[in-house]
Amino acid sequence: MSQISPPTSTHSPINIFQQPTEWLYALWKFSRPHTIIGTSLSVLGLYFIALSTAASSLVLENLEQMLGVGMACLCGNIYIVGLNQLEDVEIDQINKPHLPIAAGEFSRRQAQLIVGMTGILALLLAGWLGPWLFLMVSTSLAIGTAYSLPPIRLKRFPFWAAVCIFSVRGAIVNLGL
Repeated sequence: MSQISPPTSTHSPINIFQQPTEWLYALWKFSRPHTIIGTSLSVLGLYFIALSTAASSLVLENLEQMLGVGMACLCGNIYIVGLNQLEDVEIDQINKPHLPIAAGEFSRRQAQLIVGMTGILALLLAGWLGPWLFLMVSTSLAIGTAYSLPPIRLKRFPFWAAVCIFSVRGAIVNLGL
């Protein structure tokens, strides 16, 4: 792979103030829609399960709680998938050239800002909503970080990559929400 040069981007980074619609579409692609859909369905499903087993009903306070939890989880999701894209730019230029960093729609700096802000926002929202949610979100972010970042970079090992994905999607989210 070192003998193959990645294709150079013909795009310049999208400016949110000059092209807000294009920027939001690039953010949608950056967030990896299939993971956003999965996260949203997980939060909704677990919310309705909790609602059906509790003595409470569908009231504004419960909806606000669910929306806060959903936002914390979505921000955590964007942090994790964004961090992964920041680490895989060269690979993505070949295998996933439609992703915003690989396509040049987001600069590396823009992506770093999005990742940093969504990670912080996920932790702040989770901390505000309760210690159990904070523990779930911070554990998920820690596993997502270990999955993507050197020196650990667990995604290099198929078994550990699967354990990371299963533990966050299958266990931590379902127990933590």
